[in-house]
Amino acid sequence: MQSNRGNRLVALLVGAAASALVAGAATAQDACTEMQVFLSISPAHRDNVMSYIAPKLKEEMGVTLVAEEIGSANMVERLSAQMPNPRVTIAQWDVPIGVSACADGMCAPIDLSKAPNAGKLFDWAYTKDGDDVVVLATNVLGVGLLYNEEALKEAGIEPPTSWTDLADPSFAGRISITAPASTWGTAQLVKWAQMGGGGVDNIDPGFEFAESLMDNMHTVHTWSSEMSNLMQLGEVWLSTTGSNMGAALRAKGLPVRWVLPEEGSPVAAGGLSFVKGAPCTEAAYRYLDLYYSDEFQLLRVKDGGLASPSPTAWDKIPDETKADMDLTSKEFDKLEALDWKAINAVRPEWIERWNREIR
Repeated sequence: MQSNRGNRLVALLVGAAASALVAGAATAQDACTEMQVFLSISPAHRDNVMSYIAPKLKEEMGVTLVAEEIGSANMVERLSAQMPNPRVTIAQWDVPIGVSACADGMCAPIDLSKAPNAGKLFDWAYTKDGDDVVVLATNVLGVGLLYNEEALKEAGIEPPTSWTDLADPSFAGRISITAPASTWGTAQLVKWAQMGGGGVDNIDPGFEFAESLMDNMHTVHTWSSEMSNLMQLGEVWLSTTGSNMGAALRAKGLPVRWVLPEEGSPVAAGGLSFVKGAPCTEAAYRYLDLYYSDEFQLLRVKDGGLASPSPTAWDKIPDETKADMDLTSKEFDKLEALDWKAINAVRPEWIERWNREIR
């Protein structure tokens, strides 16, 4: 009898502790005063978020927004270290990284009914795990070529139209390509492999094409900021990069243009996910609704040089702004989707090989 009473007491204590934990978690959600967000590295991204979204969250909900720009791979590493009690509520990583992270159980389902603006995107903007939306596209990015108009004109070089222009001897010592540690670099490597008859299952032609560019190489870059600095210094005239970089650098006074190569451009869009087990769910949905509002999307088009995944935002873009964009909705059908689940399975091997053979 004494043993049974002891067992019942232990059970009661365990049950009470579990209830307290649940209640504590609910209280933490209700009492959210600070929400942490990881932002993708993109021109004016953090500035736009902190000037447009942060004040509204503070005024409407009393929530202070803490936003940090870091690379997608670093997001995964830091969130993995925080699990199962993450402090970061939203991760704005590249869609390919998000797909992999969500497959590993890092993401919470997104209920689009709680953020109406997020429910009006193009159909391709939603990545699902079964019936649950787990990644939303935050922009539309193609990977292509960026060139310095003035430098090419002075050198008597025609503007590039093809990926193969990277091998033109006129660009000796003046090109920069993106390493596959970057999502853009991985996308371009697959495209180069496809041009040589390969693809995800046979990446060798991609490496062979990269090796053929060595005589023209100035730098292999990972971050767009590295490439931007070299463009500003006039050391690099032609580079591989995302479609947002042309408008962003022109806004700084650089005479550059981005071009979609005639062989096609792989898509490597930015994405957004809710982190599983994170606090501040209510504030996260308000953030989501503000992020996909037409007003904020227009900011990203104007300041970030990005193509929007929202059709209603496109309708409001001034004609003069569209005229200066390197990628608009008219070119979406020229972009090529890649099988990122298959790519993610072999990407670490490609990066190791790249570091051995190219860098």
